[in-house]
Amino acid sequence: MKQIIKFNGKDVEIELTADQIALAKKKSVSYADIKTLQDALDYTGESLESFNNRTQFDDDVQRAQKELEVIVLAVREGNQLGHNEGDRWYYPWFNSARSSAGFSFRVFVCAYSGSRVGSRLCVENSEKATYLGKQFLDTYNRYINGQDLKENIVELPFPIKKPKKFDSFKDIKTFEDACDSQGIDPKAFAEARKSLSADTYAYEQLKVISKALNGGEHMDYTDEDVYKYYPWFNSVGSSAGFSFDDFGCDASASFVGSRLVYPTREIAKYVGQTHIDIYRDLMVID
Repeated sequence: MKQIIKFNGKDVEIELTADQIALAKKKSVSYADIKTLQDALDYTGESLESFNNRTQFDDDVQRAQKELEVIVLAVREGNQLGHNEGDRWYYPWFNSARSSAGFSFRVFVCAYSGSRVGSRLCVENSEKATYLGKQFLDTYNRYINGQDLKENIVELPFPIKKPKKFDSFKDIKTFEDACDSQGIDPKAFAEARKSLSADTYAYEQLKVISKALNGGEHMDYTDEDVYKYYPWFNSVGSSAGFSFDDFGCDASASFVGSRLVYPTREIAKYVGQTHIDIYRDLMVID
């Protein structure tokens, strides 16, 4: 692409490189121009075909998460999140599907050194968090509420063996233990998913762990009569580094995915401490 510029008071025709053109397009786009997944893909330079290829084995919840990761990256406009203690990360917070308002944007939330949703789904200011929660409400609904959770599961094949019974959730100490409780061969599980990115593979692992610690079932996130608990972490930039901080609980507001919540605070604390490396792979961009 050729462009006329002023140089020493004269018009000079120059040839722009593909990278220069892409950078110019990015500079001309505001976060409010990102209205669809396609807009976000165009901004990040990924084709829809490429996105579909890397999400072809995902269920709808996973795909929605991947869509949000691309969308959030575009809405950040290339800005990096601060990883020092005291830096704020923002994300949208929602009324639950069974609240009087239905699933709807509620408010933005910010955290200093604590991590709930992971850096891939956070932005650097409240305006962008509000925009995301309102503009991409349907995508967040798919991610958080896990519609048609059982119907939409697309599992990669792996051998099934006889499930092993554990007396207590505290006896499930490793991912391999979680696999044993669900009758899954962990080696075949890993082999079938070897092409997945680290964060996607971590999510696959945590689904198995969550189901194992929940007695073989995923919790119903839309049931407001039951509290759901989840681990909360110090961020990588905090004085403690990425580490378990506390648990959170919720019944009517939503910001974590439907598959990674637990029925008691004890289980949420246990999983956050025992499987912290897997949560780090899921939540942190190195």
